[in-house]
Amino acid sequence: MKNRKNKATLIITAAVIICTAASVLFTSLISSPALLTAKKTIDPDKPIKWVEFNVPYEAMKKAMDIDIATYDDKLHISWIDALAYLGARYGGDFTAYRESDMDEFIEKLKAGNTVSSITRDMKYFDYYSRAYGAVLRGFLGEYQIKTPDDDGRSSWKKVYGLKAFSPLAEGFYYSDFDDFGTNRSYGYSRRHLGHDMMTSIGTPVIAVESGTVEALGWNQYGGWRIGIRSFDKERYYYYAHLRKDTPFAENLYIGATVTAGDIIGFTGQTGYSIKENVNNIDTPHLHFGMQLVFDEDAKDSPTQIWIDLYDITRLLSSHRCSVVKNSDGEYKRKYPFAEENYYLREREASAEAAESDEIELPIIMYHALLKDPDRQNKYVISPELFEKDLKYLKAHGYTPVFMKEVIAYVNNSGSLPRKPVVISFDDGYFNNYYYAFPLLKKYNSKAVISIVGKMTDDFSNHPDENPNYSHVTWDHILQMHLSGNWEIQNHSYNCHSYETRNGVSQVSSETDAEYKDFLMSDLMHLQDKVAYVTGVAPNTFTYPFGAFNENTDKILHEIGFDATLSCTEGVSTIIRGDPKCLYKLKRHLRPPDKSPEEFFSFLD
Repeated sequence: MKNRKNKATLIITAAVIICTAASVLFTSLISSPALLTAKKTIDPDKPIKWVEFNVPYEAMKKAMDIDIATYDDKLHISWIDALAYLGARYGGDFTAYRESDMDEFIEKLKAGNTVSSITRDMKYFDYYSRAYGAVLRGFLGEYQIKTPDDDGRSSWKKVYGLKAFSPLAEGFYYSDFDDFGTNRSYGYSRRHLGHDMMTSIGTPVIAVESGTVEALGWNQYGGWRIGIRSFDKERYYYYAHLRKDTPFAENLYIGATVTAGDIIGFTGQTGYSIKENVNNIDTPHLHFGMQLVFDEDAKDSPTQIWIDLYDITRLLSSHRCSVVKNSDGEYKRKYPFAEENYYLREREASAEAAESDEIELPIIMYHALLKDPDRQNKYVISPELFEKDLKYLKAHGYTPVFMKEVIAYVNNSGSLPRKPVVISFDDGYFNNYYYAFPLLKKYNSKAVISIVGKMTDDFSNHPDENPNYSHVTWDHILQMHLSGNWEIQNHSYNCHSYETRNGVSQVSSETDAEYKDFLMSDLMHLQDKVAYVTGVAPNTFTYPFGAFNENTDKILHEIGFDATLSCTEGVSTIIRGDPKCLYKLKRHLRPPDKSPEEFFSFLD
């Protein structure tokens, strides 16, 4: 068996290695478990920084066969558990692999021992379980495939087994060798971070796992390429050097969902050129890569984690998608395929929720984020706590949405996910841009910011980017709007005070007509400013101090606002076809002194 132990899977640029090698070895304890002797507890919330996947085909195949064979038994043996046991036993070095070691683990389980009891004294079992699970979690599971019966008719058959596909369609020859980590010189000296499969031009390229398209188009190194992210977000599949002129399958776009086994493109030899659609690769082939993503910030950083796929590709070669040509000469998959897994069930549940006539909508109210504990109060929390909130919501299946999505749901022109939540920021503080914006990007999340127009004008005219007191400028607003992470809403132009009235509430000496004129003058001033800068006028008004009168919502509706946000504590029920439910929406103010588990208890 060949020794690939020294093929490091964590890809770091030469400069980073030279400058930080010593500190990496010292600080990245979770990264290099085989080097350590002290007992260490793996922190499940801490991102893994290093995965060296050297599991040979023979070990994977044996573990997979055992997993599949015991699936319907009282004792189902997970292949990830078996491989993690061996990884912990060998310190990740599978040159020592023996079948009898896996048999020993299996016999202990059959004798009534639990995985936790067997691995109790293994310092790094948890690490290898997380690492190997990240690589292999999407490969086995339940699925249904529609195939012909003996009588010539087709029917769906439910199967548990290898549901991931080879990246090349059945019936097309390819050759390969273990080329991970070899040198590449185009552009700059670098290591090869994938697996090349040599084949003829036009061979159908297959989605190995179901997921979402994250990259589609030209890259000077990869030519025409596709990047697909698994539904659990931990695996990013990269397919490069696709065919000139017609590289992709139809109906692909960034954000599109693909199913394992779908045809996504066709092999070619494009790449190594700044100019698009150029064949500068000598040999037609598919570059197939898998990146592990434990930390969104590291996805595009020098510390990316790429996996050697030589043995994995061999394992997948037993499951190649059958394709046929249609009347137009284009390939399509021969047998329909449907997955049954957690992520797809969640998507189906979301679709079912979209068909319901009403849904509960929690709205969280934030104001400012500051690191200094002395400045934190009822309306100011730390950026760290806000990040914990984002993690909590994501871990519990909540999807942040914009108010335009809520409004579309009520108007029967859109849908909502199964568990929607609105994250709202009031007043438009600069610290929202400084602290919250990067966190929203990191977690691919959304938030609504309701700005006070005069404050934005003042700080645009006299810039002062101090998180303690500054407000966002119009330049900030444009950046936030264009990012897709923020929705800009109206918090009045100049009514965030008690000088002449309580927010925008009607004063006793004011007639209804005068009150309407006042609201029109102030609010439309900000509406026009936001529309001028972003091209989109706000659709929601957030009451300053939560103050309003019995006439306020009527006038706001006439002005053109579809929804209003109050300061009343609670969760609102959103009802299809009932626009009135969108006014005086309840919110929960986020205090600084409660953990996410304590604060979000109202969601139960």
